[in-house]
Amino acid sequence: MSWFLRFAPHLGYRPPFQPLFSALAKSEDPVDQVGFAADQGFAGVLYAAARGRAPEEQERVGKAIAAHGLEAGCILYTTFDQLRNLSWATDSADARRWIAAELAQASAAARRVGARRLAVLGGADPQRPIAYQQAAFVRNLRFAAEIAARDGLTLCLETLSRRSVPDMLLQHMADAVAVANAVDHPAVRLIFDTSHVQIMDGDLLFHLEQAWDHIDIVQIADNPGRLEPGTGEINFASLLQFLARRGYRGLVELEHGWREPGSESERRGLEALRRLDAAASLPT
Repeated sequence: MSWFLRFAPHLGYRPPFQPLFSALAKSEDPVDQVGFAADQGFAGVLYAAARGRAPEEQERVGKAIAAHGLEAGCILYTTFDQLRNLSWATDSADARRWIAAELAQASAAARRVGARRLAVLGGADPQRPIAYQQAAFVRNLRFAAEIAARDGLTLCLETLSRRSVPDMLLQHMADAVAVANAVDHPAVRLIFDTSHVQIMDGDLLFHLEQAWDHIDIVQIADNPGRLEPGTGEINFASLLQFLARRGYRGLVELEHGWREPGSESERRGLEALRRLDAAASLPT
């Protein structure tokens, strides 16, 4: 039951935080989900919402991940209610104090879970020019990168579609690459999320190629609907073959829902993913 690429199902990536395989695993307990992921031969799990969970749960999940020899995917650096916080877009001592406090809590959560990457998203003020806010983002990231590096963590920037989450600092991959280049720190990398990039930029393989040197995580979800591969317009066969050709060994985080919830959809989705993975492993 081995895989060619290193997939990682989510344990609930946005409210209401329902795990990807809640039906097949017959439990929504995150520890049971970790066990199911291990049984299926997955390489890791995505516990994105860890910051909002009790430390006791973080520790339980972290111990389960370690016991099964899995890799912990990225976790959000803050809680969901703070994703639109404007501190990253603000060049001030108060903003950096807020960022440092959030990173301290994120670092503690990451240690419990065993995660090494923090997903960083920041809100933008629609009343201020975005270029000035992105310049402040660069300065704040230089400050934050030193904190992250000290704690053995990587900050992973993610673009978000304005349709999914409006008024955010990064919406286009070209902007994310420009910010990463400007920060120029090894602790600042990028997340390539197929759904968000498809909505905002299209031409996934072109943008993946352009951003390749900065990519640390790939997340997959189809568009429209952010559902399982095969339900929308994205050519996942080409995408996964691209990753295979480039020798990508990072996690491919499964960050999607199901068009029809239930065990049959989950089983079909698992089988379809295995076919895509097998095709990606073939020489081209």
